Amino acid sequence: MKVAFIYGKQPSSTLTKFFTGSCCYHIGFTDGVKFWDMSLLRRRRLWPLYPPGRVIVVPTPVPITAEYLDLMLDTAVERYGVLDYILFALRPLYHLVGKSTRNAGGIICSEMVANDLAFHGWPVRFAEVPSPADLEEAILGVRDAQRAGVLGDPAQGL
Repeated sequence: MKVAFIYGKQPSSTLTKFFTGSCCYHIGFTDGVKFWDMSLLRRRRLWPLYPPGRVIVVPTPVPITAEYLDLMLDTAVERYGVLDYILFALRPLYHLVGKSTRNAGGIICSEMVANDLAFHGWPVRFAEVPSPADLEEAILGVRDAQRAGVLGDPAQGL
């Protein structure tokens, strides 16, 4: 299984760059055939889903199986909340007054990935809801990895 970092969709990528310092606006898992992510609910799509030049694909830091991700499709009750995304975008304002980002009960794509990795033993934890940029930094060692020239898997999961 691999983590897929997605870049370049406008205006999402530009807004994400403004709020997080990275053009990575979406993240999910792929086995090269399917793609699991968080949209309004968890979903599974056929892969490739995005143009290869807009994707960095790297192995997961801990083993995760397609069976687990499929089980989560059947059993998870989390939803993606528009309010959660707005609160996430307001994170810099919360920091100005010394507060942590609020969460309205839903989860965003990067939070789903971080939760799944943590469930499988990944030791990295985040004080706040992680952005795709936070996961880039934790997994790839750099924020805005596409602009930094990080290539990931040469096959890009295709």
